[in-house]
Amino acid sequence: MGATEIVQALVSPAEKLIDAVSGAIGKAYEPKHVRKMADAKAYELKLISETVRNNSDVPIVYDSTGVSIDTSNFEEIAKRASNRLAYQEIAKQQNIEAVVDNAYEELEKVESVSSEPVKPDWMIRFFNSVEDISDEDMQKIWGRILAGEIKEPNSYSYRTLEKLKNMTQKEAECFQLVSSLALQSSGRYFILSDNELMHKYDVYFPHILKLEECGLMSMQNLTLTLHVSGSQMDIIYDSGIVGIIKGKDETPRKVVLEIYTFTESGKQLISAIKTKEKTQYIIDCLDHIRKNNQMISVTAHTINYIDDKGKINYNQKDILTVEEANQEGNC
Repeated sequence: MGATEIVQALVSPAEKLIDAVSGAIGKAYEPKHVRKMADAKAYELKLISETVRNNSDVPIVYDSTGVSIDTSNFEEIAKRASNRLAYQEIAKQQNIEAVVDNAYEELEKVESVSSEPVKPDWMIRFFNSVEDISDEDMQKIWGRILAGEIKEPNSYSYRTLEKLKNMTQKEAECFQLVSSLALQSSGRYFILSDNELMHKYDVYFPHILKLEECGLMSMQNLTLTLHVSGSQMDIIYDSGIVGIIKGKDETPRKVVLEIYTFTESGKQLISAIKTKEKTQYIIDCLDHIRKNNQMISVTAHTINYIDDKGKINYNQKDILTVEEANQEGNC
């Protein structure tokens, strides 16, 4: 283990999170299970604020100049305004702390993180984005974003934060559906633009249009070209299966696939959304490619692991043809 790795191993995920978020929390962060009294007090203030808000009819005056507010009782109006602002800030603080709680839970599963600090500007942009997020499912996604940035700074761009901030719950659900089919090849994330395959998994063209509007998918560059021969292979894979595509002879061939691609922001969000992959999809896609290209060989293999450099270790048993082989291979 080199010096850099030793330093990184000494960095506690929880300590790094606490250090990064204390400014936004307003004090040293404490996990949710030790904030019982604070939560109870916040709830009490919320009830008070709601009572004030529900009983804060402001007198309206109608005169020759039109409609105006009677400000003769300025102190009472100022008090109501103060209570309203306090209620809004309490709600924002609760949203922020809920997101941090989710990040804390994610980092409890991690042994070590990068020693590189998260940029202060990124933290400011992040907390400005989450203060109005009250939906619990969206808070979990934001928590994974924060945990991911704590683990490896520069994982999520400002553009990605902005796109996620503007997403509705329905749009997030749409992204979860489509991203469950995401495949990878040559650094691109995509799904095949084959209607029969898409419809089998309840994905339709309006889903793609919606995600393009969100800036998470692109309908440009709609082809993926694989270059293969008998001795040259190309691969398509997800987290569990790798498809290996080769020529049946030494003649160089191009396999051109029509696809819908995920944008860079879409790629970054796939890891945060944590959608359960539909593993049969890649099998169906590889079978589709094989049946439509007679001069190539297509096999599918279970992935054993993917190392830090992206190298895939896989079992040589071909899932498509169910040919027995217990050796391991690398690609």
